[in-house]
Amino acid sequence: MNTAIKEFHKSAVYVEALTILIIPIFLSTEHALEWGSNLNAKQHFTLITVQSALSDAARVESNSQRKLDLAMQSQLMREAAQAFVVQS
Repeated sequence: MNTAIKEFHKSAVYVEALTILIIPIFLSTEHALEWGSNLNAKQHFTLITVQSALSDAARVESNSQRKLDLAMQSQLMREAAQAFVVQS
């Protein structure tokens, strides 16, 4: 695990995220879109925060397979976030 993701796991943002939202490992775009469409506003914000940290970790990862895995999950999280529908 690279330093960026290790530091994120130690952060207050990550600890708070765990109390707000459990993010699955997405297996497909369809899964991400369906899951993301059921989020509330606080969960959506948390997802965006975690997705951004995961994207940063993927950028600095030196292991090419790990980089690909992190980037793939980051992209699927981004798609889940885009499926969010504001409830009025």
